[in-house]
Formats: sequence, C-alpha cells, structure tokens
Amino acid sequence: MEKILKLRGMLVFMTIFLANICMDGYNQVLTKEDLGITIDGLLKRDDLGTPTIGICSQAGDNSAFLYEKNADMPLKPASCNKLQTCAAGLYYLGTDSCYSTTLYMTGRIKNRVLEGNLVVTGSGDPSISGRYGKDESDVAWIFRDWANALKKKGIESVKGNVIGDDDYFGDDSFGQGWLPDLRGDWYEAEISALSFNDNCVDVHWKGSGGIGKPAPYTLNPPTKYIKFSSEVVIGKKGSEKRSNFFRKDKSNFIIARGSVPKGDSMTDWCTVYNPTLYFATVLKDTLIKEGINVTGEPVDLDDKPELKTTLLNDPPTSAVATYQSPPLMTLLEPVNNSSHNFFAEMILKTIGKRTKGEGTFEKGTDAIMEFLRKEGLWENGSVIIDGSGLSYINRATPRQLVNVLRYMSRQPYWAEFLKTLPRGQTKGYLKDRFGESAESKRIALRIYGKTGYIEGVVGLTGVVYNENGREIFYSILINNFDAPLAKARALADSIAFEIARSRIP
Repeated sequence: MEKILKLRGMLVFMTIFLANICMDGYNQVLTKEDLGITIDGLLKRDDLGTPTIGICSQAGDNSAFLYEKNADMPLKPASCNKLQTCAAGLYYLGTDSCYSTTLYMTGRIKNRVLEGNLVVTGSGDPSISGRYGKDESDVAWIFRDWANALKKKGIESVKGNVIGDDDYFGDDSFGQGWLPDLRGDWYEAEISALSFNDNCVDVHWKGSGGIGKPAPYTLNPPTKYIKFSSEVVIGKKGSEKRSNFFRKDKSNFIIARGSVPKGDSMTDWCTVYNPTLYFATVLKDTLIKEGINVTGEPVDLDDKPELKTTLLNDPPTSAVATYQSPPLMTLLEPVNNSSHNFFAEMILKTIGKRTKGEGTFEKGTDAIMEFLRKEGLWENGSVIIDGSGLSYINRATPRQLVNVLRYMSRQPYWAEFLKTLPRGQTKGYLKDRFGESAESKRIALRIYGKTGYIEGVVGLTGVVYNENGREIFYSILINNFDAPLAKARALADSIAFEIARSRIP
C-alpha cells in the first residue's frame, strides 16, 4: 500500500526544498517563531488542492509545543495508527512475549504408521514464514523441521488428516471498512489465528523474453492451493514495474496483471482465501516432499463439525514439535519498518484474546482504547477500528499520536523500539527520502517516522533530534489532498525536515 514512486517523490521534495532553503542557510531556523513561519510558508505552497492538514510538534524534555495546526482535529491516520497498536501491544503483552505453535498427533504409532491425525492449533503467530529462518525465500522451513520431528518418533506415514485449528481468534477475517476489491493484495490479507507466509503466495516474475510477451513466473510456495493466472507482460527496458492482483472474496482464483521491464525481475504477494486450510495444505505437501506419506486430507477444523466435537471432548495431548516465534519487539520491525498490516492485525487480535478472552477486532480495539484512556493519551473524537490503519473509519488527532510516542519514550524499551521505525536515508520507507544533498542526508539520519498512506491520506509521525540534540515528537496528517501522492509525501517530509534542522534550544 505504501509503494513509492521514488524518483518522482525525490524531485518533488527537491523543488519544495530548494524553494524554501538556501544551501548556505541550514542554520537559519533558530527559534520557535522561525519554525512556525517556515512551516506556514510550506503549507501555503503545498499545491494539494484543499486538503485538511493536522500538525503537532512537541519537545520531549519540557513538553513545550513547538508548532500546532489542527492538532486536536480527528483525522484519518492511515498507517500512523500502527503506533497505537505497538504501544498497546507492549503495554499488555510485554517486549519479550512470544507465540507458540505446536504440532500434535492423535492415535497410535504402529509399524511406523501414525494411525491418527496431525493437529496444529494456532495462537495468532504472524511469523510462520521464511522471514526468521536462515533463508527468507525458504518459506516452509518450519514444516520441514516438523517432518524431521515426526521421523525421530519413527513415523514414516500418516493415515489421518492434517488438521488446522484457528479458533483462538474469532472469524472476523477483515476489519470494518476494508475494501472488498483489494482482497487479493498483501496489505489486505485475511487475519487468522493459524497463518502461514503472511497468508500470501509469493510471485516472482522475470523479464526474459520478447517485449509484450507473457513474463515467466514462479510461485513460492509452489502450491496448487490457488489457481493462478498471470497476465503480466514484459515491458521495455527501464519501464515501470507494475503488478495487481484480482481475487473475488472467498475465492482462490487469482488473476495478476501488470508489466515487468525486460531484463529485470519483480516480486509481489497475492493473498489466499482461508489461511487455515492453506496452512494445512502446504504442511501436508511439505511432509510428503520430506518422505512422510500422508493419506488423509488437509482440513480446516471449522469445516468438520463432527471432528471438532471429537477434538473438543478429547483434545490431543501428544506434542510432536513446537515452534516459538521471536519476541514481540522483533515482530514490531515489520509492523513499523515495512508497514505490514498483517502483523499489526495479528497483534491487535492477540491483545483482544489475552485481555478480554476474544481474539476479535472489536475486543482488540476496545483494549487499545482502554489503554489510551488509562494512560491519559486519549483525545476526543479518536476512533480505532483496526490495528493497521487500513480502514477509512479510523480517526486520530495529531496530538494523540504525539502523546503515544511521548509515552513510549518514557518506557525502558524506547531505544529498542526506536530501531523498529523507518529512518531517513537508512531504512524502511524513509530510506530513499531526504537525499538531496550531503547536508540533507546528514540531517536525515536524525529523522525517525512511521509513514502512512491510504487513498487521499498521507501521514508521517515520529521523532527527530534537532541540531541541538533536542528530542522533538511530531505528527503530520494530510487528508483529502487532490494532487499526486508524491507531492503530499514531499510536503510531510519537508515539515519533518524543518523540525529536524531547527536549533530551538
């Protein structure tokens, strides 16, 4: 959702940058008043139609507000909403909280044959993929480990089914206000307590062949769980990479359209319907590839009421192997740095389950709002619908987002959390921004920010360290702009840059 037109964005930022800053004038902003005049000047030049813009900037040491504009106005926060999910997750779950996912077996082993089922009960772990293995492309490494664990128990064949149990979370797979026509894209993956590979299939295209011809592609995992049709063609050298997925709700027939430049390559991620069955299917396929014959079927437990009753009355207790996720703080890296909606929503539902007994969007957001009120961070008019900010119904004031960051800065985990945020010229969605000169690159290193984008909305919320080393929190929310996305991003970048280059003592 936050793919960037990098070159265009850099050019737009340079135009605004050079229009307001002389190259020998980096030290010109000396006072709070100077900063206000400079930002007001930027807002007059924004060329975004008639957007609604909210800004709040506050010093971390003495809480002085350095610049405010519509700071108490509830606006759509886009992915800046993730900061609230992170803060609540750390509050309720703790930095070292981990998920555990266990492979169980039922029945008995006879002549190296398991006369029973394999059962996996999900706990909401978002990390079961290649992301935390030795090779990120090796998405099924955990399943191979489980195959080895079965072999160590002397099992060479399984007569029963491979059963996935996702009942730890509720059945509300999508947040309120999520758009049905985006179901195929990675940023709108279904949320399930039993999930694999971000509930996506990775698609890799190569631009090898004649221009206009179909681009060769591979799927990872190479599964038949989806029916995939690629209409992606080979474009001219240096042309734009484009890919879009089209998948109807409750369907695993996926059409991809777009273009990959000749001689280049491209990767994108399409979502699947019913992640639990997807998990069970790829697990079964992997066990077979590893030499363990499975005669039964992959099963979503929700689809087998009679089997569900049996397992409820006599739950499996014989564990084969357990995968433990990295700690929560590590899992916040994709939430912030990659703005990964799936991770944010899995954490949201986990909060709801562990605090209110129900892993649903409603209970998760209720818990976040209770946390914000208890800690004095809540602002009137704010509305939390999901954990990621994908919903257009979400509302947050710039002041509330600044409140959340200031609260986090007072916690013992702050330095570690700061590392999960994008940073100018360094990582994430800010890596390729602020690169207009050697001096701007130097200042960029002191700009940390959670980026946000949904149609008509741009957000940037974070912390900067100004020329005097002063910690300054900021939130910039731009709603309802009528201009190219790059221009709105450039305006937000320019404001954050001005705060970072200030010398307010």
